[in-house]
Amino acid sequence: MDREQLEAGARNILLTNLRRGVADWNGKEYSFVCPSLTGYPFQWFWDSCFHAIALIHLDQEQAKAEMRTLMSGALPDGFIPHIIFWEMEKQPDFLSRNIVGQTSPFYSSTMQPPIIAYTVERIYQATGDESFREEALPVLTAFYRWVRRVRDPDNDGLIAVIQPEEAGTDCSPKYDEILGLEELSNQGFIAALRKVYEAYEPMRGDDARILAADIFHVEDVLVNSIYAMGLRSLSRLLGSSPEAEEFSQEADKVRDALLSKCWDEEAGAFFDLSGVAEKPVKVVTISSLMPLILEDLPRPIVERLVDQWVTDPQHFWTPYPLPSVPASDPKFMPGNPRGFIWRGPSWVNTNWFLSHALRRHGYTDLADTIVARSHECIEKSGFREYYHPYTAEGLGARDFGWSTLILDM
Repeated sequence: MDREQLEAGARNILLTNLRRGVADWNGKEYSFVCPSLTGYPFQWFWDSCFHAIALIHLDQEQAKAEMRTLMSGALPDGFIPHIIFWEMEKQPDFLSRNIVGQTSPFYSSTMQPPIIAYTVERIYQATGDESFREEALPVLTAFYRWVRRVRDPDNDGLIAVIQPEEAGTDCSPKYDEILGLEELSNQGFIAALRKVYEAYEPMRGDDARILAADIFHVEDVLVNSIYAMGLRSLSRLLGSSPEAEEFSQEADKVRDALLSKCWDEEAGAFFDLSGVAEKPVKVVTISSLMPLILEDLPRPIVERLVDQWVTDPQHFWTPYPLPSVPASDPKFMPGNPRGFIWRGPSWVNTNWFLSHALRRHGYTDLADTIVARSHECIEKSGFREYYHPYTAEGLGARDFGWSTLILDM
């Protein structure tokens, strides 16, 4: 499959999954790509950002429309939801089982990894559209201030998530103990998550109370690495203004906290912190590698992550890398998880993050191999949600939007 065929396949998916119209509930126009027509017919925050990045290579006007639609969902306090239900008729069944602490029928009350400023920066770099940048900046500054104000109650630089889907890595084994997971299956995960939702019910819409309740309070390494990346982008987008310095200093603070609180020298990996007490969750997953996306990560740590984890066939260097959990983990599940996801298969979005990261740190050949193997997965199995790390078998949803990130790899 050459570049032309890859682009044609990606264009077909992104345009087939495109939803356009005017929302009945707020009169706003929307134009976005849903992740998959089967099971995911709404606008998801980080999926939308990934779709927009792929669209830079295919249709830059639609890339801008994707971000404008997402930003138009921002609330007055700056918050941007992780799901927006532009087409209300499609959501009732989904809502009954999937949304925690919802305060409106039109959007979720939870967030996702804050990559939006990076996405806007990439579109601005590609198009030079000054009006798009100026239109985005008030929304972005309000959103990143909301994240800092609401999700970092101890003001240490690390933001907290209140349920696994906020981190995007839903059923990752790193959450098993926190959730009190009794049965290692999707049914077991849903049952454990339901208990979290029920406990949150009296605190619906009050993030401060929810975080203080310490039920699922995780300073997640993947989320915070992406947060720092977004803050850097926002600082650059703001140019030489005083606000630019505010977000640059915040990015430094997040990086320093990841190094001082999450890096485990003995294990040679980064670990999430659980609860107000910040107990390290000593489970290595793809999240443990995510600080590689920070351009200013100290070189000895970069080398340790690459040598000890990324390139070791016993851990992440499978035939189709990089699996979401190292092959050495007893809970590694490389095959079809039937919804019990992020426990073994390889994902194009994390490969996108880490191939770019490795390239920036000088590991060009390694990055090229990850890109080539990701390409092979798509060639063999199409644009799927995730892939078997030993066989490249496509798993999960078909015609999955964010696997078109291959165009940006």
